[in-house]
Amino acid sequence: MMDRQTLFSRLKAAGGKFAKHIGEWKDAQATFTEEKLEIFGRPVMEKWEDPYMKELANIVTSNGGKILEVGFGMGISARYIQEHEIEEHIIIEGNADVFVKLEEFAQQAKHKVTPIFGLWQDVVDSLPNDSFDGILFDTAPITEDDATVMPNSFFEQAYRLLKKGGIFSRFMSEIEITPDYRQRLNKAGFFNISSTLCSVNPPKDCLYWDKPVMLAPIIIK
Repeated sequence: MMDRQTLFSRLKAAGGKFAKHIGEWKDAQATFTEEKLEIFGRPVMEKWEDPYMKELANIVTSNGGKILEVGFGMGISARYIQEHEIEEHIIIEGNADVFVKLEEFAQQAKHKVTPIFGLWQDVVDSLPNDSFDGILFDTAPITEDDATVMPNSFFEQAYRLLKKGGIFSRFMSEIEITPDYRQRLNKAGFFNISSTLCSVNPPKDCLYWDKPVMLAPIIIK
């Protein structure tokens, strides 16, 4: 596991930049290849995450129904979510270039996709309470503070938005649920908390992950 300071140092050393404020993310150029998505010259998502994204998608679609996904990226998890029998798939994406890819995805998706453009901090309040059966949260650090300190929590919003029995999962930069992490989830209202480990094979030059497993949390309201 890489701590946040190590992550920040490696991204900076590789020429990656961070926004001065989160609003700069919206218009930042996104560069897509078959292997990765980069914004501000640093990796946001890479193809090797595929089995992990599949596991997260499996978790949040366990109840079927209405799914909220925060962060589209390369669309890996979105494609896996669409393989399940769901009613609607709402996706929030805050980068304009990535949002174009999301709109293309929505036109071809098997199940209804509702794209929402904007940073989750700006748009999530417009979504109604107790309205989702599953939520997947996977966003990249935007500012230096996001990369070096614990980011603002989405936990309270996840609890508000989920139906009773709904499932929340997210990209984890740890390989265990620490006592502090569990305490923050408890504070938001979550007490049914478990996880599973997913095998991955990141390349040696990956800047943000260096372990053969990743933790997929299973957090139930």
